[in-house]
Order: sequence, then C-alpha cells, then structure tokens
Amino acid sequence: MNVRKVSDKAVLIYHEKLTLEKGLVSERKVWKLSPSDRYPIGYKYRLVLANSKNHEVILLHDNHWPKGPHVHCGENERKYEFVSLEKVLLDFIQESELEERRYHENKENND
Repeated sequence: MNVRKVSDKAVLIYHEKLTLEKGLVSERKVWKLSPSDRYPIGYKYRLVLANSKNHEVILLHDNHWPKGPHVHCGENERKYEFVSLEKVLLDFIQESELEERRYHENKENND
C-alpha cells in the first residue's frame, strides 16, 4: 500500500487496481482528510468497476461533495449510508462481484 500526498489536505492511503476477466477493471482509492463540512467522515473514496475497453462504468461507490456517500450502478444512483471504511470496501467488493457476473451474462445474451 502506497501512501502519497495528493493535495495539502488529502493523502492517498489506499490504492488497488485489479484487471479482471474479459477487460473489466476494479480500482479502489481512499484518501485521508481532516474531517470537514464537505467530508465529515475524514475520508474521500472512489471505488469503481469498469470496462477498460470502452470506459463504461458498471459500478461506482464514491462520496464526492456535495452528494456525499452514494452509489452509481448502471444508469441508477442511490444514497449510501457510510458506517465505516471497512464496510464500504466490503460492500463494494460484494456488489462488484454480483455486477461483474450480471455484466458478463448480459453481454453473452446480447452477442
């Protein structure tokens, strides 16, 4: 795990990028911040499952300001109740496994 400063206020504390089957990529980034009105939890995160060939985002968990914690899944977006960093990472991993299977099944059915 690399620790890298990305601004005066944010430090990248976790970054993992995995190449999955058939061109999909899972990338997880977490920055540590001082708690603020914009980021009261003290973290900024971006967890994404995407098709690297066409840059299609399949699943995205993030908490950018002003929306706060939320999830993009296909064309849908929903709020996410942040409990802990460990929980959001686990939820992303579980949901991305499901969405990866759905993505491949849909692709096979439409080919």
